[in-house]
Amino acid sequence: MHRRDYLRSCAAGLAAAWLRPGSLVAGDPTTVFDRYFIEVLEGFLRNARRTSPSFAVCDFPDGTILKNCVAKSGKTYIGVARMLPAMAAWVAAGRKPARFGPERLELREVLKQAFRNAFNPEHPDYWEEPPSDRPSQRQVEACLVAWALYLLGDRFLAELTSRDRVNIQAWLASCTRLPERKNNHAWFHAINNATRLVLSGRWKEFQGDEAYMKEDLKALDSLGSPGDGWYSDSPALQIFDYYNFFTFPSHFLVWNQIAGSRYPELARPFLDRLRLFLDKAPYFFAGHGGHVLFGRSLIYRWAVLMPLVLAYRQKLWPHSPGLLRRIVRRNLEWHWGLGAYDSERGKLRETFSADGTPEIREAYVDNGHPYWTMLTFPFLAIPAADPFWTAVEEPLPVERGDFLVRFDGPRMLLAGTKTSGQVRWLQSQNTHYRAYYRDRYIKFSYSSHFPFNILSEADRAPWDSTLVFRNPATSHVAARSGVRSGKLTGDGVEVEWWAELDGMKFEVASRVLVSGEFEHRSHTVKAPAEAIQAGVEVIEGSAPLGLKKGEAFEQAREARCLLLRSRDGRLVATWNAGGYETLEVAQSFEETGRRNVNIVHAACAVNTLRGKLASQRAVFASLHYASPAPMNRADILRRAAELMAGPGT
Repeated sequence: MHRRDYLRSCAAGLAAAWLRPGSLVAGDPTTVFDRYFIEVLEGFLRNARRTSPSFAVCDFPDGTILKNCVAKSGKTYIGVARMLPAMAAWVAAGRKPARFGPERLELREVLKQAFRNAFNPEHPDYWEEPPSDRPSQRQVEACLVAWALYLLGDRFLAELTSRDRVNIQAWLASCTRLPERKNNHAWFHAINNATRLVLSGRWKEFQGDEAYMKEDLKALDSLGSPGDGWYSDSPALQIFDYYNFFTFPSHFLVWNQIAGSRYPELARPFLDRLRLFLDKAPYFFAGHGGHVLFGRSLIYRWAVLMPLVLAYRQKLWPHSPGLLRRIVRRNLEWHWGLGAYDSERGKLRETFSADGTPEIREAYVDNGHPYWTMLTFPFLAIPAADPFWTAVEEPLPVERGDFLVRFDGPRMLLAGTKTSGQVRWLQSQNTHYRAYYRDRYIKFSYSSHFPFNILSEADRAPWDSTLVFRNPATSHVAARSGVRSGKLTGDGVEVEWWAELDGMKFEVASRVLVSGEFEHRSHTVKAPAEAIQAGVEVIEGSAPLGLKKGEAFEQAREARCLLLRSRDGRLVATWNAGGYETLEVAQSFEETGRRNVNIVHAACAVNTLRGKLASQRAVFASLHYASPAPMNRADILRRAAELMAGPGT
């Protein structure tokens, strides 16, 4: 392809004045993913330059600013920290272009300015040391500073002054004064210390604490007990989600890149788990390249690729280069197509898409947090002759055939359907102790093609793909509050859980069976007598049918069944299999009628089953079907009839 044609084929942002003709090399296979990195980088540089000449801070237009995420000047540093490793890898690899923007900013010089100014206590944009008595965001970002410094190497360090290096050492050391060893944050400290230990052998200004690092690794090793290569992000709760998917393996791989060869015995248990994890990792990716949307920090987007590409760089990827390339290409395309990048403002969105609910942004997220996704881009330093760039792409597991993959350790399932490309993730143990995270963890299944709904109110809850209790006297709604136990069955999950509504406690045993894109659910509810007197409702929902703003959907009824279809052909169908009184459509989940509750779409429709508790022990059952490429109606109804007549229905 001619250079000019290549540039024209890139996104609209690359056609802007920021990118100069000739900056990408025609015929170079490594440029295939440059469009994403360069457009995000251009927007970052533009906004950083507007914020301050220091390149140590960057406030994005209309962005969230949090008190614990600002430098001495009151301007935010998170986006800078999260761009550092990607920029460092680009510079260290000698990638072209080296200069960006209308001012032709040299990226190496930008990095030098950032490192000199951010850690200089005399500079207005100094990042300041974290408090010594409580965890701080700086402890997280320090790991990225350390990794970027390691990637840049000795030549870059030599271009800094001794005082610059002393300042960097002092700030990094201040971020390891207070240990965090009950979750993944221990990795941030371990990487920080590992980098300083390695650098101390060549640079007198750096020192690390080996004993501290070993204690971090010991704590992290204890979180790896579930099996199948997974870690729980809490010693008290079983939490396996999108964030867990990439954080533990990724940050081990960063540490391993820096210090693994020095500490092979410490690395061994993590390597063993990594191999188990990577073996099944490709199953999490759907036919369109996206992944199952489940859990917190979803706006970190293609950070899900981070452990895969880091493992490949360290020759630990157990699959073909062609499969990895397909995963990376399609996942980037999928996120970009959803509107991950706001080209007008030159920033990654704090929402997951252009139209989705802003409630996807967690309370800890500021305007720089979405840039965690850029930690994947050091893969751009893979050498040009590597098969990653040249190998023929290979089909994803879901493109090869249907699957139902078990994870016996964390007790979860992945269900994939070849004809539609959909992948679903079912959990038997997951919950969260904070109501704020509730909807990210309590659905019976999460889908790559039917993103879920969320509400932040503790006394309201959307019921898509879950079961809730509603008190008609107060309009309060209660969803799953905790899990008693969970296990895998041959083709599904069983969960014993509880919920509390206006002082009334409910015990529930739910069973979810998977057959293709059908889910049969049954629930045995034990309720207190006062719940019967209060007329408490039991409500269960289908997967949400995502809709564009103002989009109408088709609705059709069959015996005991309601079918909904979107304009693009996605279909959701629900059958009342017992216990419920009504089956209708809901487009909102609270009295205000607010419809913007889906994490991706402007609106949605949910098949809604409602019933009342007539006794202290009641059984409710349903059958659901959701597909982005559904079977014809006759086949759907025929298969549903077979499933409804089967054992246990």
